[in-house]
Amino acid sequence: MQRFTAFGVLLIALLPLLVACGEQSPATVVATATTPARTATAVPEPTPTAVVTVSDFPLTITDSNSQPVVFEKAPKRIAVFDSAVLEILFAIGEGGRIIATHDFATYPPEAADIVRVGDAFNVNIEKIVLLQPDLVFVFFPTALESLTNAGLKVLYLESLNDDFTRVADNIRLWGRIVGNPDAAEREAKKFEQRVDAIRAKLASQGEGPSVFQDVGGLWTPGPDTLVGEVFDLLKLRNIAHDVTGYAQLTPEQVVERNPELIIAADPQAIVGTPAFKEVEAVKNGKVITLENEPLSVAGPRFVDGIETVAKAAYPDLFP
Repeated sequence: MQRFTAFGVLLIALLPLLVACGEQSPATVVATATTPARTATAVPEPTPTAVVTVSDFPLTITDSNSQPVVFEKAPKRIAVFDSAVLEILFAIGEGGRIIATHDFATYPPEAADIVRVGDAFNVNIEKIVLLQPDLVFVFFPTALESLTNAGLKVLYLESLNDDFTRVADNIRLWGRIVGNPDAAEREAKKFEQRVDAIRAKLASQGEGPSVFQDVGGLWTPGPDTLVGEVFDLLKLRNIAHDVTGYAQLTPEQVVERNPELIIAADPQAIVGTPAFKEVEAVKNGKVITLENEPLSVAGPRFVDGIETVAKAAYPDLFP
């Protein structure tokens, strides 16, 4: 579950694996024929502009192990081990279906009342079984066999690790799973339109300021991450340009690379460090934080984070 402040700095080292929590990859979906007059329809792997209109059941989704998962009807009781899916279901008005989630879920506020059943490393199988879900969603294979052997229906989809615009496809996918494609389509289009609006405003913009994101302990994303893609969209120069995945910079590296904008999980850890007092972002009051960490979850709020960074980088373009 990609929750930097909740997991702590020690787990940030495992981000290439944990990035799966909240960044689900698109699945192959098949709508199975329900009458002789209708043939099975195969929906190819979604693209950022794909609009899926078929929403009837049975519905077959090919998981990340290339195994079919058949839905005869929309699941009513879902255990969700993924922050992005948790947020997607609430965003499309289907949060009431969630009867269990992971230990580190913090958003939306309604999630505080949902039963916690473990995390990517420790899944409480017995507790999940007692809750009688008709679907368990996981982004990791760790407990897949145990969950299946317990007689539970499991959908396993690996994390989305590139092209954040495919968040819209995941919204549409879950709208189909829960039988509410119309609400999902509205949410997906809203996401796409907001990203397109940002892209349009920056079309004639030249290279922007240099940027550093400190997710905790000077750990930072490289260009091959979803946040790295956000920096590319916003034409920002990532000082961690030579990092693969997430890596920890030294204070000396941060000072030497002298970012003009810093996005920090704990701004005081940056501003309050004497070594950083001459860094451009610190001198000019350009150390910001992202409330509720929207860029840590590839769900509907991800675009909120993009807009916040855009406003900090280009206050004249994004007042």
